[in-house]
Amino acid sequence: MLTIIGTGHVFRISDPISFIVRQCWPQAVCVELDDMRYHALTGDREALRKDLEAKGIDPDAPGREKQRHMNAAYQQSARYQKKMSEQNNSTAGADMLAAISAGRSCDAEIICIDRDASLTMDRMWKEMGAVERLRYRMSGVLDNLLGMMRVNKTQKEYSKDQAAYIEGMRRKYPTMVRVLIDERDEFMAARIKEVCARHDRVVAVVGDGHVEGLLRLLPAEGRRVVRLAELMDPVRVKELKDRYWEGVE
Repeated sequence: MLTIIGTGHVFRISDPISFIVRQCWPQAVCVELDDMRYHALTGDREALRKDLEAKGIDPDAPGREKQRHMNAAYQQSARYQKKMSEQNNSTAGADMLAAISAGRSCDAEIICIDRDASLTMDRMWKEMGAVERLRYRMSGVLDNLLGMMRVNKTQKEYSKDQAAYIEGMRRKYPTMVRVLIDERDEFMAARIKEVCARHDRVVAVVGDGHVEGLLRLLPAEGRRVVRLAELMDPVRVKELKDRYWEGVE
């Protein structure tokens, strides 16, 4: 059985994620992280030092010096997620950390299934045309100005019709959607298939924007899905908990 949980990285939804993961009693938990982000999130300083050294970054350098090696788009994304998470009384990556902690409590294997984030953002930026780069920058300005108002508006529009929303984004930001969504969907789906070949009970926790792509790429048999819209709604969360607790799911 494969359980796919679609999350939002800036929302306060750790509790239902943790509950669902534990109720699945997984043998493996796949998380939308690369090794470096995983080590940073879990506080593994020694492993993180090795990650930084492998990238040619001095692990003892000040924070600003380390950031100098990161793509501007990557830095912008990280700052935005941190800011929005704080406004939601959460922390960036709390959804993934909840899945990791719950998986560990079940003695599950924790598996990072994402590509290297900084390299992916670098490639996206290099392949973007001038017009798309300008749109991306302007979108970032609006994101910072409007804060949670824009996040909530986006979430409502996305929840109404996920496929239509992604296609709208594809017209505005073709390179971004191809590199950050389509190609990563394919990469993560391949990793999940490898894990499912070794384990009977697997949970995959990914950003909700990847769920539709994964569903197209993964076998339909023996899977179940929990979407962000369910995790954001207290009434639906209670229904989910009841179903999982009673073994209906």
